[in-house]
Amino acid sequence: MRETFRKFKTYLRVTGADSISRRYFVMNSFDGAMTMLGVIVGAWASGSVNPKVIIGIGLGASLAMGISGFSGAYMAERAERKRRLNKLKRAMLTDLGNTMHGKASRFALVWTALVDAISPFMAAIISMLPFFFASANLIPANTAAVVSVILIMSMIFSLGMFLGRISKENMLLSGARTLAAGILTAVITALVARI
Repeated sequence: MRETFRKFKTYLRVTGADSISRRYFVMNSFDGAMTMLGVIVGAWASGSVNPKVIIGIGLGASLAMGISGFSGAYMAERAERKRRLNKLKRAMLTDLGNTMHGKASRFALVWTALVDAISPFMAAIISMLPFFFASANLIPANTAAVVSVILIMSMIFSLGMFLGRISKENMLLSGARTLAAGILTAVITALVARI
């Protein structure tokens, strides 16, 4: 198991998929969180916070983002990886399909597509957790909305801090920037939903 993990880590490093995966994770987690923020704030501002409806919309949107993310990333990464492998193949005048480069390329392709698919889905599911409690009548729907928005803003801030860590910038400032985007989204969504 440890050897397999080490091999996969090497594949990610060799192909550069480790940094690509980080970008996909952040971008798509952000998309999942912001989408749910729009759904929840829009429902609250229009006066119809129905937990079952929000769960249905959230699951539908997160599944669509996940499937779109997987297929889009898979096709885009496949084209890029195939191009790079063919370029290397021409330079080395040999088939690279069963070499470490070929195996690493195939692994990176599936890995990045999975990261692209799972990250928005997980962010959306975390955002919806309070509504599962509300649909079971354990908490009021408006409480679920407030707790969900707090969860989303926490995720958005954490993603910003993660970006700050990667870029070796001030993590709190980076988190504050992404949080500002979340707050702006919530305000605009609330205003539009009341029209």
